[in-house]
Amino acid sequence: MFLLGHSCWSYLFSKATGRKLNVNLPAYLALLSGILPDFDIYFQPYLVHHTYTHSLVVIIPIVLVMTYFFGRLGFAFSIGILSHLLGDFLVGTIPLLYPFYPNSDVGLNLGIPSLADTALEIGAFGLVLLYAYRNGDYKLVLKPTRDGLLLAIPLFALVTLTLLFAGDRSIPLAEFAFSRRALTIITLGHILQANHECRRFLCSTSRIMGGVTRRLNP
Repeated sequence: MFLLGHSCWSYLFSKATGRKLNVNLPAYLALLSGILPDFDIYFQPYLVHHTYTHSLVVIIPIVLVMTYFFGRLGFAFSIGILSHLLGDFLVGTIPLLYPFYPNSDVGLNLGIPSLADTALEIGAFGLVLLYAYRNGDYKLVLKPTRDGLLLAIPLFALVTLTLLFAGDRSIPLAEFAFSRRALTIITLGHILQANHECRRFLCSTSRIMGGVTRRLNP
């Protein structure tokens, strides 16, 4: 599954878990949790992609540690991380017991890119819009707030990981993004999200600078 889909599904799973546990996991953490397993891309070639960070041998201890130190909030965040493995299990495979059993890959392998993957990603994106409207998270993109600005963290991860993934495989980014019509809408989702975040960040910065100027020149 691509990064946008992982981020959307983790938002849905972790926010729903938080609601059941009566904790409010911030939106930026809910979106970030689902792409954490792909942070191994940052450390290539020292850490091979889709190995340790996609294995239950590594992820389960992380879940236990997060839950122990951060309680219900940590557990909700961990559910977002686990959703990444579920997504990759559906459209591909995951090395379930790596490194103890390097050939322990399991999954439905529905294909990526494929109609199933595209449906899962577009469906998740639509559900996020609906869920964010119902729980009020949509307000984070309407006015400058601390939690709203922190949405830049998962956005930065989405963009940089995509660039590194394409670069490590010597894939021209435009070709990588638009080589199949099924991926076009996913790519446009990235572009629209990045454009909106940049505009909101500039608006917030302008207001802050205006406030500073007024204080300096009463």
